[in-house]
Amino acid sequence: MSTVRSHITSVWIVASALTVVEAQEGELVRPGVVFVAPAGRHLTFNRDATGAVRIRLDISPLDTAHRPSVDVLFQSAAEVYGDRVLGVVMTGMGDDGRQGAAWIKARGGTVLTEAEESCVVYGMPRAVVEAGLSDASVPLERLADAIGERV
Repeated sequence: MSTVRSHITSVWIVASALTVVEAQEGELVRPGVVFVAPAGRHLTFNRDATGAVRIRLDISPLDTAHRPSVDVLFQSAAEVYGDRVLGVVMTGMGDDGRQGAAWIKARGGTVLTEAEESCVVYGMPRAVVEAGLSDASVPLERLADAIGERV
């Protein structure tokens, strides 16, 4: 896997074997695909009658400070996948992700955080690290490799 710094923006472009898509309501969760929540909607997981896991997008719960919320996503993932969850908390303000990381850890999953030196804003990863919920803090340029080693 390689990491390339874009010359136009400060966005990191990471090449990996994983496919990244914006999640769609009812979409089947499948190996090798990373689902990103669309703006304004929480992403959760539900098992259907056949046992397959599908994406659910919703505006509820409304009492979260953020939508989409990492806490909502992580809690849902921990409930559906248990100890097979790998949560990754990257740069961002606030503490969204801390409670969800606790759900993941309580069910035996793993949580990675972006290392302070590569964060634009160290708030979200810091909250997870300070709560003792991070299994490893990894610089952005190594994050794709760290994820690949664990999946």
